[in-house]
Amino acid sequence: MSAGAPDGGRVRIAASGTRENPHAHLDPVVAAELSWGNRIAKDWHIADPHFGDWLLVLAEPFHVERLRQAFAFPGTIRLGTYARRSDGSGGVRMCLGDQLNLLGIEAPLPADLPAVNAEIEL
Repeated sequence: MSAGAPDGGRVRIAASGTRENPHAHLDPVVAAELSWGNRIAKDWHIADPHFGDWLLVLAEPFHVERLRQAFAFPGTIRLGTYARRSDGSGGVRMCLGDQLNLLGIEAPLPADLPAVNAEIEL
């Protein structure tokens, strides 16, 4: 199971998925986003074959406050906003990234957040 016991009413997200399903621990986050009206723009795929990075892309921005209320995340999972890459490629976006397991969920940046590299507290 990817989510553990409730933490003050919040579901505790595990530190990692399984060997067969590396993103299993983030599947409850995706399910929650879908239940809140978001949709998947691009399903889980290997974004970088050299490092094995997994990525899922949502069509709409994250429901940040709802994520905070619903889940307790381990310290290795961070949410941030990202400007374009230094080479000018990529778009501004948000990413809920698992730094330990090299995978993440990207979403568009909402209009009310600046296009800068910054962490958002979960």
